Amino acid sequence: MPAPLQSLRQYLKVVDAVLEVADARLPASSRYPDLEKLIGSRARVVVLTRADLADPAATACWLEKLRAGGTRAVAMNARTGAGDRLLYQYLKAIARAKGEARARRGLGEAPLRVMALGIPNVGKSSVLNRLAGRAAARTGNRPGITRGPQWIRIKDNLELLDTPGVLWPRWQEPRTALWLGALGCAPEESVPVVGIACLVGEFLLREAPGTLAVRYGIQEQGGATDILAAIGRSRGFLLPGGVVDQEKTARALVNDFREGRLGRFTLEKP
Repeated sequence: MPAPLQSLRQYLKVVDAVLEVADARLPASSRYPDLEKLIGSRARVVVLTRADLADPAATACWLEKLRAGGTRAVAMNARTGAGDRLLYQYLKAIARAKGEARARRGLGEAPLRVMALGIPNVGKSSVLNRLAGRAAARTGNRPGITRGPQWIRIKDNLELLDTPGVLWPRWQEPRTALWLGALGCAPEESVPVVGIACLVGEFLLREAPGTLAVRYGIQEQGGATDILAAIGRSRGFLLPGGVVDQEKTARALVNDFREGRLGRFTLEKP
């Protein structure tokens, strides 16, 4: 087992429940595939973050699928607080169950200790800040902001543990790696930005024709590399000699996609 996962296993020994945080735009591939084995019998809530950037109909389908399988699940927008109330209700129910179990054993009250788990930059710290009602955990739009475990105490006898994001050992499967890069969940140096941009371009040409034409004022002709060149010329991203700066163009396209300026999309269907 990789060292980061060994650390997570140690943290799990001191918590009662887990918030499994995933990106609503990539609900399957942004979750750790073997997490259930690590969690064991602990209570779990799946939190789909950045729901405001995902297709709402697809998010509803994902929530229905998760709940049908017996998993507590909630979609959240950490900017507006959408989903906060339901998540807090889930945690209060878990806390009540813990209290009742302790009472049956003749034990007194104890705070519910909850650990947030997820891959890098999936929004764990933002979720915890919403629950805490303050900027208790560091956040940022890039992987690696959370460097070490951090306990956050909030109301109603609830303690939250923020942990660094961990990518699973085989996350480098090419297509998965590119989509994680498109969402900002993979280290920039590990995934080629031009490759990410080509994947995004192909997706938009197939799933949302006309989107690129409207945003960049181009003709949607040819493949992804042709589209990238057209965007570069339209935006004036040119090197000496009039050659399109592919990397600068790719970053512009990926950032627009990541921030929702090209629309709300879910990249995986239930």
